[in-house]
Amino acid sequence: MAPGGSIVATASLAGLMPMPADPIYTLTKHAVVGYVRAIAPHLAERGIRINAVCPGFVDTPIVTPELREWIVSEGIPLMQPEQVAEAVLVAARSGDSGQAWVVQPGREPLRYEFRGVPGPR
Repeated sequence: MAPGGSIVATASLAGLMPMPADPIYTLTKHAVVGYVRAIAPHLAERGIRINAVCPGFVDTPIVTPELREWIVSEGIPLMQPEQVAEAVLVAARSGDSGQAWVVQPGREPLRYEFRGVPGPR
């Protein structure tokens, strides 16, 4: 890979918050976000930025009829894949690296603000 560029990994809102109904999915999406944050300084040395997009539920084949029924019953809107694609472009074009971008229906992509860990006393 030539120096420079931008990588965008796909995670999920489950990478930023717990999803008790599917702890394994939550685990894997937290791993994506953690990896993006941890690898960013190493890639920066080569002029490469990396970010993650964290969409909510998207209307794709992974949404089974049962899951769709639950989503509708909870009043959660499904996003179209095009909204996630637009968020990928926002993340790729930003000057940021090591960030997670929240993608929710009807909203512009928003860079997630990670809270810092308190230092020693």
